[in-house]
Amino acid sequence: MYLESQASKSWDRLLCESSSLYNTSNSSSLQQSNGNVQAEKIYNMKPPSLPNSLRPNSVMKRKKTADGGMKKRDNDLHRLLFMPNGLPDGAELTYFIKGQKLLEGYKQGNGIVCCCCERELSPSQFEAHAGMAARRQPYRHIYTSNGLTLHDIALSLANGQCVTTGSSDDTCAVCGNAGDLLLRCECSQAFHPSCLNLEHLPEGEWCCPNCADEHGSSRKAVSGEASSTARPIVIRLTRVVKSPEFEIGGCVVCRGHDFSGSTFDDRTVILCDQCEKEFHVGCLRESGLCDLKEIPEDKWFCCDDCNRIHVALQSYVSSGVQIIPTVFANIIRRKYLEKGLLIDGATDCVQWRILSGKSRYSEHLPLLSSAAAIFRECFDPIVAKSGRDLIPVMVYGRNISGQEFGGMYCVVLIVRSVVVSAGLLRIFGREVAELPIVATSRKHQGKGYFQALFACIENLLSSLNVENLVLPAADEALSIWTKKFGFTKMSEQQLSKYQKELQLTIFKGTLMLEKKVEPIPE
Repeated sequence: MYLESQASKSWDRLLCESSSLYNTSNSSSLQQSNGNVQAEKIYNMKPPSLPNSLRPNSVMKRKKTADGGMKKRDNDLHRLLFMPNGLPDGAELTYFIKGQKLLEGYKQGNGIVCCCCERELSPSQFEAHAGMAARRQPYRHIYTSNGLTLHDIALSLANGQCVTTGSSDDTCAVCGNAGDLLLRCECSQAFHPSCLNLEHLPEGEWCCPNCADEHGSSRKAVSGEASSTARPIVIRLTRVVKSPEFEIGGCVVCRGHDFSGSTFDDRTVILCDQCEKEFHVGCLRESGLCDLKEIPEDKWFCCDDCNRIHVALQSYVSSGVQIIPTVFANIIRRKYLEKGLLIDGATDCVQWRILSGKSRYSEHLPLLSSAAAIFRECFDPIVAKSGRDLIPVMVYGRNISGQEFGGMYCVVLIVRSVVVSAGLLRIFGREVAELPIVATSRKHQGKGYFQALFACIENLLSSLNVENLVLPAADEALSIWTKKFGFTKMSEQQLSKYQKELQLTIFKGTLMLEKKVEPIPE
């Protein structure tokens, strides 16, 4: 898309003015109200040189026009960078001239966010911002972290290569534990060899079971044989999170952020094990809520509602799978009929279940692994400073880098023993619950499973007397959530109120939506 004509400016304006191509599931930056996920930034002083064998070869030949510009074919070529499955959001970008680094940024949506001014720019504007407007060749001078230019990446995408972040888990995708892990070459999942029943480590490139099932015979499964698939383009991501505009968290009663960490006194802070709100021990006593003499050894709840909700959730977790209500099964049946699909008892064996990764129940681990695989399929990686993918951290209810995910529950929809849809749910007491991630595996989309899972979640919240449900959504998903599921845009005032007391999970580039949970009719 570098042109020596007006076509460059027109296309750059189109990129800036068009809406994002990604929905919520493709949002890759995350912020939490009580601490930010920081990105690891590593910049090379000059773009690494690559052997000619690793430089992408194009099947598209460039043709010069009379005025020296490139034809429309290169316009279409560079457009691939900003389309789904193109360059992922957060990809580190640097403008180089003769080995000199002039400007740093990262890809976001349909443009490049400059690291010095936080403005989103088109590639041509990014080049001008670097002081090189006269060159008018942004795609040949903006480099990714692996030494390829944007033009190189576009050529590779046109040739069928994929772009991967190269960030692998430090937890097993099957059991959720750390240890000596086997890393997949083309996806970010990691496994214990014993969890895959491997007697010997495979040599060369190999395909994990999830990818083997998805791609069938086109790829070799775990067998020790080398794969013939082309290597993906591996790049590094920057996760830049906008800091909150106000101080958040602190004691719910006094709004103070001070605390005593060495001794038990009035400024000792205690958190409710359900709503996760913070309280000073002294403020609890003065407000008449509770008079603690020491830190409780077991769970502590700030009110009867939180205690009730926690007990009910634990009961759901331990009760196992449940058949979905007939009214929800009818949603699936109608979808099958609309699409002319063979029902063949497909709606007679649909179950749902609540899982707790934090509880570490052995029977939950395969289902949690399946849920994590669905999220990976539908979401870009959410990477912490250490390079760790936060999706399994959230699924397994871990805490990392000051981020608290122990209160996350995973709700799954199961059809013939296969997890087809999954959602992460956190309930902050009676006032509000959040649903930061919910998805259906691609091969099961369009069959009503998503709606059925969402109906089960709403029914659960209603039974617990939870009043509101909130979730993040991108512009493209707004009409679906608002028109089909009854959500409305959350006001800035309401969002600020929630953030001052709760650790909401907020994805950058999305809008927060809310919905009143309908009570169960008596």
